[in-house]
Amino acid sequence: MKSDELNDRTIALYVPDHARAAFEKILDDYLNGELTPDAGNPPNKTKVEAIEAIRVARLETLWNDDPAKLPRDAHDQIWWGLWCWKGSEAAIENVCARLNVRVAGDDRRMYFPEITVIPVLAPRATVELMLFANGAIAELRRATDSPVFFTDNVHGEQHPWSDDLAQRIVWPQADVPAVCIFDTGVNRAHPLIEPALGLADQYALKPDWGFDDAPEGHGTSMAGTALHGDLTAALSDTEPRTLTHRVESVKVLPPRGFDPNDPNSYGVLTQSAVALPEGTNPDRPRVFCMAITNEDASGAKPSAWSAAIDQVAAATMIGDEEGAPRRLVVIAAGNVAAETEFRRLRKPEEYPIEDPAQAWNALTVGGYTDLNTVSDPGYQDWSPLAAIGELSPHSRTSVSWPQGRSPFKPEIVMEAGNRAVNPNKTEVLTINSLSLLSTGRDVARDPLVAFEATSAAAAQAGRLAARLMAAHPEFWPETIRG
Repeated sequence: MKSDELNDRTIALYVPDHARAAFEKILDDYLNGELTPDAGNPPNKTKVEAIEAIRVARLETLWNDDPAKLPRDAHDQIWWGLWCWKGSEAAIENVCARLNVRVAGDDRRMYFPEITVIPVLAPRATVELMLFANGAIAELRRATDSPVFFTDNVHGEQHPWSDDLAQRIVWPQADVPAVCIFDTGVNRAHPLIEPALGLADQYALKPDWGFDDAPEGHGTSMAGTALHGDLTAALSDTEPRTLTHRVESVKVLPPRGFDPNDPNSYGVLTQSAVALPEGTNPDRPRVFCMAITNEDASGAKPSAWSAAIDQVAAATMIGDEEGAPRRLVVIAAGNVAAETEFRRLRKPEEYPIEDPAQAWNALTVGGYTDLNTVSDPGYQDWSPLAAIGELSPHSRTSVSWPQGRSPFKPEIVMEAGNRAVNPNKTEVLTINSLSLLSTGRDVARDPLVAFEATSAAAAQAGRLAARLMAAHPEFWPETIRG
């Protein structure tokens, strides 16, 4: 129901086929029924006479957003928020498949007691077809889910939101698969991480490094994304979210004040990192996830590091018994340098995937993007750099590698965020509304932070693999990779 400036009310009444007869009887009784003996009124007088006109619903009838935001042209394409009746997801997915409409996954959907909000990318004409293909859609709005609400609008007041989600999550038991993250450590004190990261599941290559994530923060964001995916939708709804996997953390990068790792030892260090959780909990199914690359070192040819990762995945590293189970290793493809001058941007093929992501036996993850709405304060006139469904501006490719001697990488792409360009096409920036939302290391000040690039993509791929492991415990790591 909605009212206009004159306080005229428009009510969208959904009448399913099986109830149409009852609705028609109400109108028929009013027109043809016996008058009441006391006042001589027709039946259902108060219900019917308040109605000035009845007509078939149009798209405008179900639009419950700013009228100025409703696309006018039949071919105008936006991300629509379909507010659908509970339990109708399968019906919406079915009609989207038949109409070739891109529909967002469950990470971007919001769940309420009676409604599920499903973002779809479609022109207006297609959404009008969807409205009458089934009776699942209760109302329409523009899909506006964005990290900006949490990073800007409620900055400094994020704790009630993260605490509310933590209370709604059905946390996993100890005997479920895990995403083992090789990074800067993880701040286990975060309410969206602590129930899924045991004290005994934290490791470091050197004990004096500690397990925490100060001051980098990268590992904590990796852990949050590996557990929950993009947090934007989950924080915005009200329904329980069930986790079927956990995380483990191996701190492989030294904190500030310690000598950096020797690049010639990266392969040995990675294999040592694999051995730590396996020595403590050898029977736990796990996927190893690493977003660390040898910056600006092309992976066109094998390296000692990529060879070591191939041994890890094939279960042929030192200490592996003959016939030992293979391992699933997820690696980020590496990021394009975040240039801020538009004129300095180069073609995607000029940014080759970085070492050690060329490992034949590893699952290399690149990035695409579906994010195209710029809503950061002060940047509303900026435009997304990449179109929907295209390669993320953060991601590298193997297009320039010699064919036949190098693998095709990446094997999979996940959401890695977009970048924004100013109206004059002179400046390019990474902004929050074109990023994902994850957990922040500084729980006291910023428990929720923007997160992007192939790190976010790799964490999501690790999450996908762990969820598949939980759903199909009989699958081999090779099967999960496929």
